[in-house]
Amino acid sequence: MAQKSINFIDPRTGKAFLLDTKGEIKPSKIGARNALSASRLAYIDIITHSFKLDKQYSSEEELAMAVELKMYDDLALDLQKEYKISYLRKPTEVENILLIEAFAYDKNAILEKYPKSLGKLKHLDYLTLPFTAFETLYRHEEIAAANDVFIYIAEDEAFLAFYKEGRYISSKKLKSFNEMLAELESKNLRPTLEELQEILSTKGVGKENYTLFEYDMYEYIESTFEQIFSTIKNLALHNRNIYNFTQLDHVYLRIGAGIVPDLPILAQQYLQDCQILPLNLYREHAAYDFLDLLCAHYVQDLTDTDAEGVNVTFFKKRIPFYRTQTGRFAIAAAAGIMLVASYPIWQQYRIYQLTQQNDTLQSRLDTLRQKSAKLRRKESALKKEITRYTKAQKQMEQKFTRLRHIADTLLNLKSSEEHYTTMLLTINNLLHKYGLSVDKVTQAGEKTLDLEIHSRENRRDTIALFMKDLLAEGFSRVTSNEIKLSDDSYTSIVTVKR
Repeated sequence: MAQKSINFIDPRTGKAFLLDTKGEIKPSKIGARNALSASRLAYIDIITHSFKLDKQYSSEEELAMAVELKMYDDLALDLQKEYKISYLRKPTEVENILLIEAFAYDKNAILEKYPKSLGKLKHLDYLTLPFTAFETLYRHEEIAAANDVFIYIAEDEAFLAFYKEGRYISSKKLKSFNEMLAELESKNLRPTLEELQEILSTKGVGKENYTLFEYDMYEYIESTFEQIFSTIKNLALHNRNIYNFTQLDHVYLRIGAGIVPDLPILAQQYLQDCQILPLNLYREHAAYDFLDLLCAHYVQDLTDTDAEGVNVTFFKKRIPFYRTQTGRFAIAAAAGIMLVASYPIWQQYRIYQLTQQNDTLQSRLDTLRQKSAKLRRKESALKKEITRYTKAQKQMEQKFTRLRHIADTLLNLKSSEEHYTTMLLTINNLLHKYGLSVDKVTQAGEKTLDLEIHSRENRRDTIALFMKDLLAEGFSRVTSNEIKLSDDSYTSIVTVKR
């Protein structure tokens, strides 16, 4: 089946463009009738949830109902709101298991958020999810099928998406430019959006590109991208177990409209042999949003019956009555009545009675399903609350035990020799300086302490700098065992002697 023209509407501005069957882009209007209508949601508009189901469903209708019940149960969706729920079956190496990623959004909330675009439409043929749209790049051989990650960062939207051999498997939200600006302001750094984008495209993560007075900005940008690449590394390991994601081949970047200098060098510290490549497509159509253009091509692919994808539209064009299953049945029934006009009237009345009974029973069944879902939601919420409080209580008890042990040790030291007070004050000041915390203090000998150090800022060098400053403060010996990485933070036992 040939692909069709797409009239794509930017949900934020209400502006539209036409993607015709030749792949050309032209200005258009929201209500254009010469093409199928389409738009997209932003990443933050969507509630996503991944879970496993047994392969026991005989039809798509049964599976769709199971997915909907799972979403209401696990996420405690508001039964008073009208949600659109869709899902994807994802590839997995586990037999007899369906791996599902489901998507939900509140219809009325979306219409209120985008009044200039979606709120004006009488119907919408396609509504798509931005993180699934990169599949179109593989279909059109813009890039070769491989194990890839796409990073997209724009003014008010940012996410990363994993693909295995050209097929979407998972995604995660990132910080947008506006969220970065808010964090920078909390650090008393107040660049504009344009200034931040200029800094990224000209200075990037190269320390030598910044002056001494710009080091706070450099450290923030470096830390932000370190978090991104660390997240990718952790997700790649997770996806290896579930999807047999053996290695990461490429990371494609779309960060604003430019390239971030020295970013590949930083990425190699986390991703090793993976290639870091810019995603410089659709440059001849810079007047339109990159993600809108990508989604338009993706939607056009979906008009081909052989293409797979996700369409989460909440209202399609109403089909003429005579083309619906009900309409066809009604026409056939009317023709049958005309042919068998002599059919006994009491049987027609009996059919009417049974139809009424069926409607009543269906209504009761729907009511019972809603009540059942509500009760399961309450039960799930209570179990989660109990688990959360139990976990918090256990953490508090563990923390109290550690603090009591440290306090007892410090009191014993203070009572034994007064010079330990100065020693402990020096250690405490340096701990604050480098953002370190102590989980355990043990006296290892005369004027010697073992400190179990924890780096809260996820930086390995802070422990080494802490030890260097102790030597500078006059400590006669400062040693440590191996500095280990655990749960995205560094720990080590440092032995100090006065």
